Amino acid sequence: MSTLNSVDNQSHFYCPHFQNVDEKTLNQLFSKVAAVRADDQDLFDFTHRPIKVFHQSGNTEQVVDEEEIYHEFSPNQVGNFTVVIEGEVGTGKSELCAYLAHRLRDEGRPIIHVKKDDDLMTLLSERIPEFYEEQFGEELPGASNFKQLRHDLQENGSVVANNATSGAILNLSARGYSIDASGKEEKIREYVQDQLSLLVEKGEYAKEIKFVTEEAYKRNDFLQVITNDIDVTEAVSAFNEELWRQVRERYQTASLNEVLKRVGDRSDDTRPVMIFEDFAITAMEAKKLSEYMEEIETSGNWDFVVAGTRDSTRVLHTQTGGDRFEYYRTNKQNSNSVLFLDKDSAVDFIRPYLGYFKSFDDSVHYDRSGDALELELQAAPSGSICAQCGFCDESFRDLFPFNEAFLKRIYTGLPEDEQSPREYVMAVFDVLRDYYEGYVDRPSDADRLLSLENSVSASTEIYEDVEPLAHLARWYGSPTDDGISIDSRFVEAFGFRDIVESRDDVKQTGQNVVVPTDLSGIPSEGTDTNGGSGTGTGGNGGGTSPGLTRAEQLVQDHRSNVQTWQQNPADFDEITRYLRTGLRDAIDRLTDDFTLYDGMSLRYNLSSEKDPFVFKSLAQAPDDDQIVIDPAEFRISDLRKLLKFGIYREVQKGGADYEELLRDLGTQLTGYARRWRQQVREQNLQSEMRLFKKSADYAFEDFALAGYTYAVLLDSPTEELSAELLSRRFDSGTSYTLDDDLRSELKSELPTDDFDAITEFVANAEWYREMVNAFFGANESTLDVAAIRARLEANPPYQVLEGLGRGRIGRISPRVRFDTDSKIRDIADNAYDLHRAFESIEGEYRDDVVTTITDELAGVSIEKTESLVDTLRTYDSIDAEMIESLGKFVALSQRNLNTAVDAAKLADDLVMGTDAERLQGTLISLKLTSTNAYQRYDDLTIVGGGRTGGDFAKQFRTVGEHYVE
Repeated sequence: MSTLNSVDNQSHFYCPHFQNVDEKTLNQLFSKVAAVRADDQDLFDFTHRPIKVFHQSGNTEQVVDEEEIYHEFSPNQVGNFTVVIEGEVGTGKSELCAYLAHRLRDEGRPIIHVKKDDDLMTLLSERIPEFYEEQFGEELPGASNFKQLRHDLQENGSVVANNATSGAILNLSARGYSIDASGKEEKIREYVQDQLSLLVEKGEYAKEIKFVTEEAYKRNDFLQVITNDIDVTEAVSAFNEELWRQVRERYQTASLNEVLKRVGDRSDDTRPVMIFEDFAITAMEAKKLSEYMEEIETSGNWDFVVAGTRDSTRVLHTQTGGDRFEYYRTNKQNSNSVLFLDKDSAVDFIRPYLGYFKSFDDSVHYDRSGDALELELQAAPSGSICAQCGFCDESFRDLFPFNEAFLKRIYTGLPEDEQSPREYVMAVFDVLRDYYEGYVDRPSDADRLLSLENSVSASTEIYEDVEPLAHLARWYGSPTDDGISIDSRFVEAFGFRDIVESRDDVKQTGQNVVVPTDLSGIPSEGTDTNGGSGTGTGGNGGGTSPGLTRAEQLVQDHRSNVQTWQQNPADFDEITRYLRTGLRDAIDRLTDDFTLYDGMSLRYNLSSEKDPFVFKSLAQAPDDDQIVIDPAEFRISDLRKLLKFGIYREVQKGGADYEELLRDLGTQLTGYARRWRQQVREQNLQSEMRLFKKSADYAFEDFALAGYTYAVLLDSPTEELSAELLSRRFDSGTSYTLDDDLRSELKSELPTDDFDAITEFVANAEWYREMVNAFFGANESTLDVAAIRARLEANPPYQVLEGLGRGRIGRISPRVRFDTDSKIRDIADNAYDLHRAFESIEGEYRDDVVTTITDELAGVSIEKTESLVDTLRTYDSIDAEMIESLGKFVALSQRNLNTAVDAAKLADDLVMGTDAERLQGTLISLKLTSTNAYQRYDDLTIVGGGRTGGDFAKQFRTVGEHYVE
């Protein structure tokens, strides 16, 4: 019997055109953004498919084509003229923009084409000024102001945010609002800085940028600075107006509509055109720009083409705009489907994309005189590559390495809400790219196809013995009464000739190869296929076989319907339930009770009522803690094994064999377990919107190492921080506590909240140790010192904690935890408080303590001092208070005294260093203040009640001389 390994090794593409095309051409050809193809007019003209859209006028709609829209533009229009193209993402808005741009440019119109990856600041500071200079040979007045604003937003965002926040709050007060911003300014500035950064970020698709949204205002108490009894809408509108006013007035920048008016007034010869591929980038200028578009003046006018989702173009739907704008919609109502693409036209829609690189030598050219999308492939001229090759049938010569059946199934296999032009083109390209780059030996094996629905399926035996042949039949073949018929040229091209000839169940008839199906596994008409009762639904006629356990009976009843379930899971509730049970238990076992990292007890407390996945074909939207699993990813035999395991887990747990399941499906199930872990980590610990502020480029591993570093510092403040110290402390195996001397001083100096934050942080030290062990452990007792050293240098712990964002931390799910009382967001929140506490002690450095110890106690010998004290005790007239204080001092060990001196020297070295070094120096000085070495020295009474001061040895000699005399 043939096996997968028997597939012929094909090292070429069979098609000379496909062998010769370069990757750059493919990427440009299949770009999801039409503007990329539009940059090459020959490419765009060859691949562009005629577009029909809905023209909206009042309460009526009519279908119009792109040519009719183009003819709406006239150089003799009175006032500004605007065409609004609305539609869902990927439904042809950019394609229509590109078509109109080409037509208008061909007639000599000057055009500013604002692309999707532009932003408001780029438009104001670069695109329009460059256009002005190209047209009129001089600099646009005020352009330098925009450039300065853009520069400051990028380089000095915190300063801009600070000025905007302070000024806006004052302006709100001046407008008569009652304001309470006490203690909120810093959080507001941080929030505004995040929002300001969006003004210069690329790719903010379909998103109107505002400083404050109503949702953010309700969610964040610190934004609620207006105390008047007004509704949220008014408060948000006023806040946004004043923030934007502050930014604009400080830089004396004109609004977008004012800039366009300047340009329009200079355009005497012809009307300029501005095309917005996505109106969302106009952001807070949208309302004013809309009002400008509505103006009717006799000079300085523009033609506008505005594309966007309805959310971004809503501002254009005014009463005046309704009278003066022309509105078009690309997609059908409540759908991503369009008028110019459906299952019947899908092949002709994609045909020129696949034929383009075969047209370079005229092998492929079309008669385009047909209706709508119809194309007629013309015969390949003599001498062309196709004419010389002669391999392909005319039905797929321009489509190779696909055929019509394959392309139609890609389109119909997309979920209904994804059957848009963009999704279709990208799905075809994903398959083509995998084949072109050698990830798969044939397009029908591409991973992208695993997520597409397709009811065509070869027999279980074909799947088990040579799965690639089953895939070939599934995508290239046509179902017949005898099986799935495939053009033998594809069998030849993709290396299945020998396999087909060696199998008795695969038939060859003329130019076709017929692959068998499991027709007997498909329930006949009238058969109950809902799997609801557990009996009589498995294709065996119902009833119970004698001698079988309940679990065995359920396996027998359901196993024959597994392949049908794979195509239609919603029709088999019981099979779905058992497979869910099996998958959940397997992922639970492979992740060690849903832990998120190997070697760490940090886990996700998944609800017992929830699976860590959803089945794709059940059309259930996954939550943030779920992955999508496509039943089509499983071999039929593996699904049956998983079904059996799930049945036994529910009905007869002792019979569920984990080892057998993992031996057979271990690689695939481990992949799901890893993907689930990664999904939860990305949603909670690795997302840009979690843990760290937007400006902080750190990872969760940095947080773990920073936390452990400061746990060690608070436990052992007098040891200089280094990777070696962290590893030694890790190896010690002892618990972590707040240094006693340091605790005493911190408790007396800090506010209760700050002190509590520090003690709580140290209580979390074991969790930091566990995280560091998982991320940087070399073995059970030591850390990877080199890796830690590099990490500390790249991302210093002080800066990492400084980068924590309170709001970002709050977005982490409370289900991410070590145990019930140790949620990771609480641990991170405490680390944020710790850093604030550290900032509050920056000015607490005890210079007098450090100086006293380094200047007066360095070199002091306890042994010699004690000998002198013993001598002084022999004098009857010795001062009792002095001798008592000296006695306490010499009771110190030399080691403790030397340790204090070394610590003081270290503090003196550190205090002039980085923020982190100054912090450690300050903590050392606080600790020293409470040490016995300093306290007993400070308490020394010399002779008749005086205190120590200056050189200790000199004073002590003076005392001796006094009593000798």
